[in-house]
Order: sequence, then C-alpha cells, then structure tokens
Amino acid sequence: MRVFFDVPFESKGVRRVALQLAMHLPENMEIVTDPYSADLSVIHVVGRHDHNIKRAQDYANLGHKYAVIQYVLGSCRNPDPLDWIDFWNGAKTVWSYYDLHQWALLLYHAPLGVNTEKFYKEDVEKKYLVGTMGIDPNNECFNEVRLACFKAGGKMIHIGKKYVEDPIVDFAENVTDDELRHIYNQCTWFSALRRKDGFEIPALEAILCGAKPIVFDTLNYRQWYNNLAQFIPESTVGDTVRSLAKILSKTTPLVTDSEIEEVKERFDWKTIVEGFWARCQI
Repeated sequence: MRVFFDVPFESKGVRRVALQLAMHLPENMEIVTDPYSADLSVIHVVGRHDHNIKRAQDYANLGHKYAVIQYVLGSCRNPDPLDWIDFWNGAKTVWSYYDLHQWALLLYHAPLGVNTEKFYKEDVEKKYLVGTMGIDPNNECFNEVRLACFKAGGKMIHIGKKYVEDPIVDFAENVTDDELRHIYNQCTWFSALRRKDGFEIPALEAILCGAKPIVFDTLNYRQWYNNLAQFIPESTVGDTVRSLAKILSKTTPLVTDSEIEEVKERFDWKTIVEGFWARCQI
C-alpha cells in the first residue's frame, strides 16, 4: 500500500505525529511524496473544514482512500460535528483523542504519544518555576502564565518566538529535542494550557522530564491526564491568572516514578501508531 502524508506545514506538533507514523510504518506499506500515486492519504486536520472536504473529494476522484487524524474541532470555524460527518464517514478510519463515536463510524479513539527514548529526567537545577511552548499567546495562555509567575516571584521560559519584553521570561527558539529535554528538566511546572481544543504532547514530555504539567479541567484533558497533571478551570483571563498564581506559589510538586511509568505504558507511540495502521488496512 502506497501512503501519502497530507501534513500542514506550519504545525510542529503534527510533524511529530507524522514522524512516528513513518517510524512505525508496517512492512507492507511505503511512503510516497506524490499524492497521485498513493493508495491512501492521511489527512491531518487542524481546522480548515472546507479545505479538508475538498482534499478528501480530490483523493476520491483519484480513486484512492483517505484516513483522518482530527486534532482540532471546538476552536475551528466549523465546531459542530454535524458539519464533519460525511468527511469522517468517508474515511478509512478517523483517529482522534476526542470521543467522536456518535458521529464517526470508524473511530480510532486514542491519545497522541510521547518519545520515551528522547525525554527523560536529568540531574539538573530547577532554574525555572514554569515553562510554556507554542505560537498562540491568547489560546495557549502565555501571558496568564507570565503574570502568575510574576505574582509567585519566579522565572519562566518560553519555547518559541519572543512575544514580550519581560526580564522574568527567557526565550528559546528552534530547539532540538535534546535541548528541549534539558529545558523541561529545568522547569518545576510546565503549562500545557490551550483553550477549547487540545491534547498537548508537551504535557507528556514534561512529565518524563520531571516537570508537572498544568492543563484545563475539560473532558479532552481530563480523560487522558487524570491523576497526571494539575487541573485548573477554563475561565476568564483574570481567573486563570489567579488559579495559576495559587498553584505556582505551592510547594514544589513531585512527579513520581509511578507517574513516569504510567506515561511510558499508556502513551507509547509504537502501540498507538500500530493501532492506527491496523485500522487503515481493514
């Protein structure tokens, strides 16, 4: 089976998933770079409803199948699952960490994973009270974390482009996985906050490196991170700052060995990706 990866160029997180799909590709499959020669195209959905509907139709016109990985729903321009039903049900399978069983007939309900070989604890100083990562200051709450960190009297690091001038914030851009692991290890807490949508692979990577993730207390986070993360209500900017400041002022959290082992077992990429490919070949 010839497989084409339809990957949004701008998403580093999606490229991580695509890498794992390639690493754990079954022997009877091969990756092609020309969609016209593919038997199956994997569509990574981070919104853009009309674009993806057209892509699926284009693949159908070429005479080949498509599979869907649905990362975004609530924060896109078409948050109603009814708008996506035909798209999902035309797919070979739909992989999502959202529970779409009542809409998608061939749903693979599974989390994203973590590279357990790249991310692990190091014996380094906890230089930062909290870390953030991403490209969207509003939806990913960078400023709320920054203000809470200031109230708690700490220092933070942001992995991504510089978005503010503030002496309490260090920035690291275009880091390698080894550099990223070292940064996680220097953080006491790590923000994995994203409004409306999200799974946030950095939460898993942070745990393996001994940093406690903070996530919103919504179903999409609770079902995967229960007992592994610190939860706060998804609320206004002011309320979010107050919730974060209260947490960041606490005693240093402990990421236990049992939590690390649970992450390794539940979120292993190999097991997750093999489940996806198996459904694509039914």
